Amino acid sequence: MTREKGKNVWLVMLILSILFIGWTVFTISNGSTILENGVKMWAGSSFDVKTIEERALGFMNLSMVKPLWEEIWIGIIGIFCALGLKRKMKYAWILGIIWGAMMLVNGIVQGLYEVVILNWSMACPQTYIFLVFGIVILVSLLVARKGFSLDKK
Repeated sequence: MTREKGKNVWLVMLILSILFIGWTVFTISNGSTILENGVKMWAGSSFDVKTIEERALGFMNLSMVKPLWEEIWIGIIGIFCALGLKRKMKYAWILGIIWGAMMLVNGIVQGLYEVVILNWSMACPQTYIFLVFGIVILVSLLVARKGFSLDKK
């Protein structure tokens, strides 16, 4: 019975990693609207980004999209962990816990920064994705812990 608990945790992590990459790619493909939406929706500003010089706007859009490219690596690491979890590898369970904790902590810090420090009316959707994915994978891995023989390499 205990072995059954960890049976599909790899699939949960794989799906979440693929969804994370998919969300990131979707967001990158709409990169030119990130700044405009952020200024209006989350910051609550009436500032019109069209008043910014074209080259400066290009730089600002790049600075909004660049971190998203780095998030693709987070998803790839999640896929790596999921495949290791499928094989019941000890390192994969530990890395999965670190991956989930990283997602959760990033979501908390980012959300607090946006809502408390920047005084936005709400956090951006990416923050909620970090929070939800971090919670889901941590709970899944902790529930499935007994399904893993942690003495395997």
